[in-house]
Amino acid sequence: MTHSYPNKTKFKYDSLFVALSVTIMVTCDVLVYKTLDFGGFKITFSGILFSFYFLISTIQTEVYGYRQGVNTVWIIVLCQSIFVMIIFAASHAQPENNQISMNFNALFGEFWRVMVGTWTSVPISYFINGFVISSLKKVFLGRFFFIRYIIASMITQAALLLSAYPISLSSKYSFNELVTIIATTWSYKVIMSIILLPIGILLADKIKKLESTDIYDWNISYNPFLFRGNKK
Repeated sequence: MTHSYPNKTKFKYDSLFVALSVTIMVTCDVLVYKTLDFGGFKITFSGILFSFYFLISTIQTEVYGYRQGVNTVWIIVLCQSIFVMIIFAASHAQPENNQISMNFNALFGEFWRVMVGTWTSVPISYFINGFVISSLKKVFLGRFFFIRYIIASMITQAALLLSAYPISLSSKYSFNELVTIIATTWSYKVIMSIILLPIGILLADKIKKLESTDIYDWNISYNPFLFRGNKK
């Protein structure tokens, strides 16, 4: 068991966590406007996938520590920004060329809102998630993963929705609809996190064994803008 960051350690599966994280978050960008109705309540389809990224993010921080999670978040922000800018530019290139182009422009013509939401919501919410998971792991000395997971989920999902949806969806829905979407999506995502909890417990334990590591963030800086060095 590793109690601090090992020197020059190359992990076997961390790159997989990064790749899955980027894939899920870019897909969420495309699906942010797609909503589903359940008994008069609306949730975004992207809210479903966000629950899986929360699972991945939490496991990555639990196994590899806060600094690895921070690196992943910045990679996500970079990749999402490039993706959104390309889609936004394409939607404005000859928008009246044909019906498909007009439909594409109608859907993604204000896609810049997603990029602005990405710059704010992803760092805010998942730095919070990493901090909560990392800090509580030290407080409980690695025990009670299920409690730490649920607490982090409730805080992280709220931070994500309150920082992203008002920017990304305000042009598509009324204020009342937006409040309903945020409230119902938060409830759904917390429930989804609880449903995925057994998978999280199993995966975290399995990855720790495969990597032969279990990092505790003793004596590190939680400054997300610190890219070199881990100590305070």
